[in-house]
Amino acid sequence: MHAPCPPERRRFITSVLVPDRVGLLRDVTRGVFSLEGNIGSIRQTVVDGFFNLVFTSEHPSQVTPEALRALLDSTLESEAVVTVLDRPEGAPAAVPQGARFVVTTRGADKPGTIFAITSFLVDHGINIEDWMVEEEEGKVVYIAQVAVPEAADFRLLQEAFRDAMAPHGLTALLCHENIFRATNEIGPIKALIEV
Repeated sequence: MHAPCPPERRRFITSVLVPDRVGLLRDVTRGVFSLEGNIGSIRQTVVDGFFNLVFTSEHPSQVTPEALRALLDSTLESEAVVTVLDRPEGAPAAVPQGARFVVTTRGADKPGTIFAITSFLVDHGINIEDWMVEEEEGKVVYIAQVAVPEAADFRLLQEAFRDAMAPHGLTALLCHENIFRATNEIGPIKALIEV
C-alpha cells in the first residue's frame, strides 16, 4: 500500500508497449523526470520482442495525465501504445486480500490451457498477481503468483486444482510462496523465510 500522495502532488499509473530496443527505459524515465516526476512501483518485461512497462509516478499537481502521455508519445516510436491514468487517492481495493501462493502447471502447449487455469482460479476467488510462461523440455510451464482467500481450505483447493487440470493433460501444483521459494532457490532456508 502506498503512502498517501501529498496534496501538492498527483499520482499516475502508466503503461507503455512498444517494439523493444536499447534505451527504452531510459527514454521513458527521462520523460517522467522532465515533468518533475518520481517513479514508485515499476514492472518491465520483454514479451515476444515487445517492451512492456507499467509504473506509478508522482508529479506536481499541475501536471496532467495527458501531458505525460503526450510527452511519451513524442519521445517514443510511432508504434508505441502509451496509457496514463490518474490514480486518485482513497480508491478501494478491487480485489480481495489473501495469503500468497504459487501456482505451477506443466504440459503440452495447446489452445485453452490458460483459459482452463484462469477459470479455475476465478471460480475459487483467487486473484492472479503475476504470471509467466516458460518452455522446458518440450513442455510449457505456467507459473503464477496468486492471492488465495484466507477462508479457503488449502488441502481441498490443492486437490481440486490437480483434478481440474488433469483432463487438460497438465500436472498442477499449488503451494505457499515460502514453500515454493524454499524448494526452488539455492541458499539457506533461514534467509528464505526471513524476507
